[in-house]
Amino acid sequence: MKCFLIILLSIFVQDLTAQNISGKWFGKITQGPGGYSELYDLELNLTQKKSIWGDSNAWMGKLVRIRIGFSGKMKGDSVKLYESLGWIREDVVPWDWVACIKTYELAFRTDASYEYLEGTWSGISKDNPNEDCIPGKVILSRSIEGLNRFLVQRKDSVINTLAQNPEPEAPVFVDFNTNFLNTEPKKVTEIEVHHADLQIQLLDYMKPDNDTVSVYLNREILAKDIRISKRPALIKFRIDKRIELHELLLYAENLGLIPPNTSELILIDGESKHRVLIVSDKQKTAAIYLRYKPFENKKKTSK
Repeated sequence: MKCFLIILLSIFVQDLTAQNISGKWFGKITQGPGGYSELYDLELNLTQKKSIWGDSNAWMGKLVRIRIGFSGKMKGDSVKLYESLGWIREDVVPWDWVACIKTYELAFRTDASYEYLEGTWSGISKDNPNEDCIPGKVILSRSIEGLNRFLVQRKDSVINTLAQNPEPEAPVFVDFNTNFLNTEPKKVTEIEVHHADLQIQLLDYMKPDNDTVSVYLNREILAKDIRISKRPALIKFRIDKRIELHELLLYAENLGLIPPNTSELILIDGESKHRVLIVSDKQKTAAIYLRYKPFENKKKTSK
């Protein structure tokens, strides 16, 4: 009898000390290189009893609004939440985007008087359960004040998810004439660009066959293992304005089911777009050269 009472008391104490995370949480969710965008707003509405359930709300201005129901569990300070394909409440995205059905792996922690859920997410495409989404990070706070405090103090851990290639102390010159990963760089085209902040979209212009590429800027990795599909993969990057000529390499990690590795690259330079068809194999790596000429220089040379 005494042993039974001790067990009941132990369970009662555990219930008292277990953290209840019910309520609304405010935060940010990121996506790594190759994703549609690097940062979204996020809210979780949580109800916790023996298990957890609720809704996730992710949005980016008026362009994206995604609300999906989830279930989950909490063990100690660890929280795992699973969105469900059958619980999509709202799905507003551009025509060439696809929502992700996400799994959140979060940890509860406190900092001063603020409570946070922080961790990572992974997921699968809503339209193709065999296609993994590019994962990212999650930060949530019980209050907007707590979220803002986190973003001010540790913004680099949330917002800076892409390799931005910071400008070095002195210009770095790369020998573009040497081989690259046992392949020969093959020049496809040279494009004159006028902005330091650029974007590229990669998609398959033929039948998708699991082609995978990695993108390098001046022989430094920009995005790793991007699977080429009809859904464009977006990569944002910044070039060093003190270097005139930059090399963009698309290295074939595999040749897909139908060699060679084929893709369409769209370079976005401000309001200008340049489309390039790419073919790479295990002997040759497609090379695109970007010649940086800011608008002020362009005006001077045109006089």
